[in-house]
Amino acid sequence: MVSFLESLVVMGFVFIVVFAILAFIKKFFASVTVYEYERGVKFHHGAFQEIVGPGKHKYSPSSTEIMVFDMRPTILQLNGQELLTADHLSVKISVAVKYQITDPQVLISEYEDYEEHVYMNVQLKLRDVVSSLELDDLLGKRNEVNDSLQQLLVEKSFAGLSILSVDIKDIMLSAELKKAFLEVIKAKKEAQSSLERARGEAATLRSLANTAKMLENNPELAKLRLIKTIENAKGNTFVIDMVNGNHSTKEQSNE
Repeated sequence: MVSFLESLVVMGFVFIVVFAILAFIKKFFASVTVYEYERGVKFHHGAFQEIVGPGKHKYSPSSTEIMVFDMRPTILQLNGQELLTADHLSVKISVAVKYQITDPQVLISEYEDYEEHVYMNVQLKLRDVVSSLELDDLLGKRNEVNDSLQQLLVEKSFAGLSILSVDIKDIMLSAELKKAFLEVIKAKKEAQSSLERARGEAATLRSLANTAKMLENNPELAKLRLIKTIENAKGNTFVIDMVNGNHSTKEQSNE
């Protein structure tokens, strides 16, 4: 029994020693793996030391820190941003911004939270663009709005990253505004249809007037037209009035 207790004590002591050794190693020795699409920013005693590339890097956590950044393009989503247009109408806009880290050392030195910084700036620039446009222009010129927003963000010149593209994904209107727009579109289509109909009627009247004037000025054409009409008629009798040089006709049905 005593021997068994002594064995337990020894095993407990060994476990404590091993745990202490592992804790010591973890405190003074560590490693990090940087992948091909990543870069690491290495600090030693709080001061920037170097940019580390792909590979496994060993360091001492007590004096050194390696912060790893993904260098691939990243999509930042801004969903349902409620904004006012130049004509004081409320819309909700969702935007996707693609950006890429270009210098992680500058990025970490300039911003405490670079993602939040980009998010806030996109919000502000989007508000500037939308507030300068009326709703019709916002809905009809989405590509121009994308370009304007991207230009403002590029001019902002974020330190350590670049804006690759800006895309307005969705523009949402309130139910009342949607109804009003549908009524406007319907009215425009009806007005356009009436205009086209009026243009067609005017063109027909002009054609008839031109034909009448041509026949009046060219009697021979009137005779040719009369002959053509008679040729095309089937089963009808034509009475030709030749009095006083007039060549009028009356069509009578034989049925």
